[in-house]
Amino acid sequence: MTRKRILSLLCEAVLCCSLALSQVTEEPVLLTEDDFLELIETLSNDTNTEETEEEIVTEEILPDIEIPEADSAEKELPERKALDIEGIDNDLCNRFHNQFLTTHGRQQLVQALIDSAPYRPYIRKQLEEAGLPSVIQYLPIVESNYRIRAVSRSGATGLWQFMENSMAPFLTKNAWYDERYDPWKSTDAAIAKLKDNYRMFNDWALALAAYNCGAGAMSRVLSRNKGKDFWYLAEHNLISGQSALYVPKLLAIADLVENAEYYGLDDVAEANHLIDDSEIEEFDYITVAGMFSINQIAGLTGIEKETVTRLNPALFRNCTPAGAKYQLRLPKGTAEQAETALKDAGVATDAVIYTVNKGDTLWGISRKYGVTVADLCEVNNIKENGILSIGQKVIVPIFK
Repeated sequence: MTRKRILSLLCEAVLCCSLALSQVTEEPVLLTEDDFLELIETLSNDTNTEETEEEIVTEEILPDIEIPEADSAEKELPERKALDIEGIDNDLCNRFHNQFLTTHGRQQLVQALIDSAPYRPYIRKQLEEAGLPSVIQYLPIVESNYRIRAVSRSGATGLWQFMENSMAPFLTKNAWYDERYDPWKSTDAAIAKLKDNYRMFNDWALALAAYNCGAGAMSRVLSRNKGKDFWYLAEHNLISGQSALYVPKLLAIADLVENAEYYGLDDVAEANHLIDDSEIEEFDYITVAGMFSINQIAGLTGIEKETVTRLNPALFRNCTPAGAKYQLRLPKGTAEQAETALKDAGVATDAVIYTVNKGDTLWGISRKYGVTVADLCEVNNIKENGILSIGQKVIVPIFK
């Protein structure tokens, strides 16, 4: 309100008061011109003082307030990327959206993305070369949280959770190694299996659900529900609950990761971008005949034991198989030197897998098979004073 307006209102108030007083006393109360001007001047000075104090207060506060410029543009959100498998807007996906937006869910998703860093560049490349949807790079989060040693209660094993009865002809398991633990071989196997499923069902949602429940089971459901798609089967409880939620969970994870900036998930975006500049790891391969322990390979080749173990996770007995050839994976550029070092080394040509009985000792087992305690310790990665457990498996190398 301006000072002029305030003075005008004050004048009106004074006149009203004068009239009111005259009505009460029945005699008019008149103000002289000098009295009126003196009153106005006094009121005017009081108003100026209040305005001055208000202006001082304003000057002290304003410098601390950030006032955006009138023409500043608002920050635009990134567009939500579409996934290359349809269905993200189905209600079944909302459950997993909400789950992974909780504190625990986000932590789980971030950790899975961090754990995926050594393997996802390879998986992306293989998916692209095979012509499969890129969304499938997130399937190991659904299966194993990207843990290569994961084993489910039902026995599904590895990054892609292959069951022993469904791994053939893609992977091999025997007394010496289990290729389900190998993230590179199991990735190739999973892609081959998914391609087979897609050729059978001509629909990616059905192909993925069949990866979970089995192609045979999916075929039987579809034979009873001809022309129905995955979403119809899931919404009408025509497939198992696990399989019905399998595809929605995958799509929800893929959407949150691919659109982390859109959803404001900075921690998820940061974990996802860890592999942006990562190159696909390259390897050398050599074929070894006979049994070499991981310790022997590391000692003879000069390659760190942890590296040999990491690159050959299928060797769950920590040695190559006796009496057979095995393709060993090594760091790029080390094949020639490693092959030469291993060629002339004394190597066990056969082995026995011995089950420990009550009263057995390393010394007793070594005497029985004509080997040294040191041989047993090296092959089995145990100490000479180690205590054996009944039922424990001990590899006994046989040198001929």
